[in-house]
Amino acid sequence: MRRLGDILIEQQRLTQTQLEEAFASKPRDIMLGDWLVQRKLLNTQQLGEALAEQFMVPYLDVDPASVDLQVARLLPEDFARSQAAGAISVEGREMTLAMVAPDNIETIAEAELMTGYRIRPVVALGDAIEALISRVYDDRAFARQTIVDMKFAELEEARLSGEADLNAVVVAEQEDAPVVRLVQAILAGAVTAGASDIHLEPHKPEMRVRYRVDGELQQVMTIPNHIESPVISRIKVMGDMDTTENRRPQDGHLTVFENGKRVGFRVSCIPTVDGQKLVLRLLDEGGQTFDLAGIGLPDADYQTLSQIIDKPHGMLVVTGPTGSGKSTTLYAVLEYLNCEDRNIVTVEDPVEFRIPGINQVQSDNEFGMGFANALKFIMRQDPDVIMLGEIRDSETATTAIQAALTGHLVISTLHTNDAVGAVQRLADLGVDNFKIAGSLLGSVAQRLLRRICDNCKCEVQANENLLRALDPEGTIDLTRPFYRGRGCNKCLGTGFSGRLPIFEIMPVNPEIMSAVEAGVPHSRLRELAVRHGMVELYRAGLQQAIAGTTSLEEVYFKTAGDRRSEQQESMEAGRRETDRLVTV
Repeated sequence: MRRLGDILIEQQRLTQTQLEEAFASKPRDIMLGDWLVQRKLLNTQQLGEALAEQFMVPYLDVDPASVDLQVARLLPEDFARSQAAGAISVEGREMTLAMVAPDNIETIAEAELMTGYRIRPVVALGDAIEALISRVYDDRAFARQTIVDMKFAELEEARLSGEADLNAVVVAEQEDAPVVRLVQAILAGAVTAGASDIHLEPHKPEMRVRYRVDGELQQVMTIPNHIESPVISRIKVMGDMDTTENRRPQDGHLTVFENGKRVGFRVSCIPTVDGQKLVLRLLDEGGQTFDLAGIGLPDADYQTLSQIIDKPHGMLVVTGPTGSGKSTTLYAVLEYLNCEDRNIVTVEDPVEFRIPGINQVQSDNEFGMGFANALKFIMRQDPDVIMLGEIRDSETATTAIQAALTGHLVISTLHTNDAVGAVQRLADLGVDNFKIAGSLLGSVAQRLLRRICDNCKCEVQANENLLRALDPEGTIDLTRPFYRGRGCNKCLGTGFSGRLPIFEIMPVNPEIMSAVEAGVPHSRLRELAVRHGMVELYRAGLQQAIAGTTSLEEVYFKTAGDRRSEQQESMEAGRRETDRLVTV
């Protein structure tokens, strides 16, 4: 590929001296073309024409107002933002895709898989694509802003009438009322929106406030920098944190009442170069109950899992990425096992929910109560069942396996992609294969998929490329209906409302035990588990898509990393070959 500077000199847009001066003065985080436009050495049209020659594709001066929103939203928001790409138009089976980097063949292939269209790439400037993305997706943020606005109005009305239970619990009369009401609106809005987390992020000139709803981050509002510090201080006061400390990380906890329900927030504060960043995790403290039969397990999976944990000793491992519902599954298993004739002890970081009848220990490395040490102390407490929040290191893994081998039922989590991966992860942590084989009762992998909004659910034709990527064996009829959400006020334009779990459970039977002890490769162990009835995650997701509860796109995004199709493997091989040629 020709260099942009050489093209601009050839087009007589710049002299060699101007180019060298621009390189010398350009900040590291700004692209050359953008820097030349900022310095008024080029206009956007001239830059676009040069980029078109560099990438050998047409240049498009994107007008966000003229783009069909329905077409643009064929691309998921996270993909558009991460790849700096926007769908412009569709003609027949071809989609025009504006890209900052139209030479990215992997992005093009992913877009073709997701949309089912052949992609025609064009080059566009980054600012234009950002403006397009804002127009296409930010109305969802505005919809979330209305939640905060409405909740703010409710709180103000309640405050004036003397009925605001939020204020009664957490507001000190001498504090600044506008900031107090703003913080209450943010907290209450998160509860109303069903958010799992609130992010307050310092930027210039405004602090950004985002909610994580159904696993996706959405901006809801911005806060001017001049009231950023009072807002942070207010939350710190509520969370019993040090308001004078802004250079070290802090953790806190606060509680509010919303619509008669007690809601806790775990607060984490860290310093950044722009100021203090806060994340508040919502915790339902209203006596939440956990029922193994009610967490979304299919009947067959429920029977398999209950048979595993009915055994008196051994280890069960729950795997999956952060935010995949592992804690809910652990608590449901504990509730299933909870009875008067069992001594159940947990080590957690942090203790998110309290369960009557279970002895829950807060992990604390500062006081010598990390997972491994705490487990050693617990072994002297005559436990029947031990739950470890996470196996993070070799010492914890070795101690946990030893506990499972000496007559205790041990339950914990690991970060692996699939159920079979738990075996390799334990081996990587230094546990011998024969000990894994002798102690592991089974492993569970899980994901949370967004549920299609019932209010705007519509039937769609299957995306053939996407379905074949998920079902390369061709077992699913291409003509059968699938579903997606159009987006409405109820779901705030996302097409989804709520989430549902999918599971992959591998019970360890004698044949799998022998394979684990022999150290067979991951792929062979997976084949063996499937032969013995394990339903893989992508298959569990496809079952939900066929049932109409989620979309094919959602299944692909949440499970594609766990089972690469031949097409994806070829894409990656092509990328590696391209990288090799560029390096050479």
